Amino acid sequence: VLFAKMKAVLVGSGSDGLNEKDICGAVTLLTGKPASACVVLYVGTATYDLPGPRNRQTERFSAAGCKVKDLCVASSTPATSFMEKIVAEADILLVSGGNTLFAVDRWKRIGLDKFFSDAMIRGAVLTGGSAGAICWFDGGHSDSMDPETYKEAMLNPLPVDSGQDESGTA
Repeated sequence: VLFAKMKAVLVGSGSDGLNEKDICGAVTLLTGKPASACVVLYVGTATYDLPGPRNRQTERFSAAGCKVKDLCVASSTPATSFMEKIVAEADILLVSGGNTLFAVDRWKRIGLDKFFSDAMIRGAVLTGGSAGAICWFDGGHSDSMDPETYKEAMLNPLPVDSGQDESGTA
């Protein structure tokens, strides 16, 4: 029954897909509002609330005139009333890719999952890539048990000679 109300644009890679003008347009179109009237709530728990992924995944929405807010819960727990209010104000919930298991577990522990469910039921548009696409469902394929996606690995700088860029790809 819940999925009958679900409005979503889900992509394989949040950093790439959500940086596409047409994807941003499809997401905002589903709100039924002009982009300038849309509130996007970015939830970067799966990337431990790092600013790089946030900036890349929200820049198209900002450029389109959306108001972008973020909710950081990876290492701190905002008041329940704050989380409920900021999610309720969002037209679009944008979840980063990254460590799916960490993010979903964290949301369940702090009660954020309930507010996400409420938002979906009221018609908020759900969007994200990779973990940000998987998280809206009961299951999916994820590499979250890969030690390379753990918080410590993401927060430590890569060696200069690694041959990898900041996303960990060669």
